[in-house]
Amino acid sequence: MNTETVLIVGGGPSGLIMAHELLRRRVPVRIVEKRQGPSHTTRAMTVHARSMEMFEHMGLAHRLEEVCLECPGNIYHFPFLEDHQHPRTDYRNLPTRFPFYYKINQNDFEQVLREHLYSHYSIRPEYQTELVGLSQGGDRVHASIKRPDGSLEKQDYPWVVGCDGVRSFVREAAGIEFVGEDVAVMAMMDVELENVTFDDRWMNYYFNKDLFMNCTKLPGKYWRIYMSEPTGKYVNAEDKRQAFQDVADQIGIGFKVGEPQWATSWKIRNNIAEKYRNNRMLICGDASHVHSPSGGQGMNGCMQDAFNLGWKLAAVYKGQAPERILDTYEVERKPIGEQISEGAMATHEIVMGFGVEPADRLHLTKVPGWEERTVNLVSGLSHTYRDVVRLPEGLSAVAGPEAGDRAPDAKLLREPRKRVYDLCRHPGFTVLAIPGKAREQDLASFSRLSQELEAKFGASVSVFLIAEDERAGFDMDHCCADETGEVLERYGIGDEGRLVVIRPDLFIGLTCLPKDGNLIGEYMEQWFPVRAQAGDTADAGAEERLGETVG
Repeated sequence: MNTETVLIVGGGPSGLIMAHELLRRRVPVRIVEKRQGPSHTTRAMTVHARSMEMFEHMGLAHRLEEVCLECPGNIYHFPFLEDHQHPRTDYRNLPTRFPFYYKINQNDFEQVLREHLYSHYSIRPEYQTELVGLSQGGDRVHASIKRPDGSLEKQDYPWVVGCDGVRSFVREAAGIEFVGEDVAVMAMMDVELENVTFDDRWMNYYFNKDLFMNCTKLPGKYWRIYMSEPTGKYVNAEDKRQAFQDVADQIGIGFKVGEPQWATSWKIRNNIAEKYRNNRMLICGDASHVHSPSGGQGMNGCMQDAFNLGWKLAAVYKGQAPERILDTYEVERKPIGEQISEGAMATHEIVMGFGVEPADRLHLTKVPGWEERTVNLVSGLSHTYRDVVRLPEGLSAVAGPEAGDRAPDAKLLREPRKRVYDLCRHPGFTVLAIPGKAREQDLASFSRLSQELEAKFGASVSVFLIAEDERAGFDMDHCCADETGEVLERYGIGDEGRLVVIRPDLFIGLTCLPKDGNLIGEYMEQWFPVRAQAGDTADAGAEERLGETVG
């Protein structure tokens, strides 16, 4: 049996984000998940600034804030230093609306995502539903799926996205190598503690030559403790509570460990897939890369993978773009996966560099710019596609963030509040048009540009004029003043004015002078070479199929 639904394998954070990004673009999806039901335990526990910017874009941030605790950063407790001397990575100066990171129970986090999907799109993961066979031929992927009652269902899909974790069935079926090594063993538990003397707002790293423990408060009554050591003696001990107590005592933390609400242990792997796509099978999240949990980047990087892939796959599905744009997913995200792994291993060496005295690891925190570089990398704000973007020839050089960098948010109006990211709250590309000294000339050219882009690309591109009052062909929904001057400051814009193209995943696609505005159409052609009329037809078909899926 054939279906035009995209099959997403895995109902964790990556799969749920992938579903959201496709559904909001009117692409029908099916999520299958072999687990018995929603998880009641928490594994990943940190949500960083770049992910919160993504969630604000999706309309989810306000709900997540209700189930999270703010964390200002990390404290590295070297055993020979006084409290005030311990190195820190402090996130409170990040240039974002979220200058911190959030601590959250992963089960609560996933529940928020599921509720959002169901309330907006009437879609839920199908639990106890396991992919057991997968092959492809031509433009179809042939799937064998075991239903909850044990019966076998055979379906053909146009695309399959494997968000099914480290042991990904989709990755194996696609014949993609997962290269890497085991770097340590780790245990963790959620538990009530007594006699806590450290600041529970922060993530607290404790370690000596051969032991490591990380402690912080979770929302609710439990604490999260991670523990690692090279022998496996404590990590694999049968009595988890006593093992954690013994390690805490040897390091000298001083708290009393209660009965764990739950506990687990696993091997820390540092692996990355050789490629992210084989024809119509794609992999995403932990299926494509996994690394040390140091820094808490894992879940965040996985969700950003889905945020990158979702809009591209939707454009291909709807006939607006050729399949080749899917290759940019690996081109852009694989280097980020490598950066995340490198950053995680750098922190890993500080806190889990077993066999090396802590005094001999301290120098790693003294490297000039270590804190700023670490905070920007782990938060995701410094992730960039700068080295792999394709730009039209003939662009004049401009100051400020470059194509491929995160698009900075900036406050436009104080009351009622409006920000740059509010202008981006739609499924397509956003063009910010900021006039310079040649105001009248720029306004006329911006109006023409808006009309031309709309004629070529339809709703895939929206142009917003950043200027006082004068609308020059822009309605009030597409015109806003830069009352605070933050846009000019954060984008490095001078008297010459600027055009800034922001991609659907909130990265800068192109930034140029107003005189180079004619090149924006050429830039957009690499993503949407099919004209708006064809895209509208494909979209209408997708809408009809979506109605059949959720009706």
